[in-house]
Amino acid sequence: MRKTGLTVSALGLATSALGTLLLFAHATDRYHAAIQDMGTIAVAYLGLIVFGATISITGVALLVSARDE
Repeated sequence: MRKTGLTVSALGLATSALGTLLLFAHATDRYHAAIQDMGTIAVAYLGLIVFGATISITGVALLVSARDE
């Protein structure tokens, strides 16, 4: 269970980092920054970041539960 917790936590961290990099790349690109619907795109990337954080928290919970065993 400990290895699963570490894997899930790392996967969540990677997902959040990917969402952050995509949001940064999209917001700083001249062409994409001019898109009128940038708010919707930003919300989608922020959703990906929050999803990654949730996965990471689940991994930490698995680590804590493995510690009690």
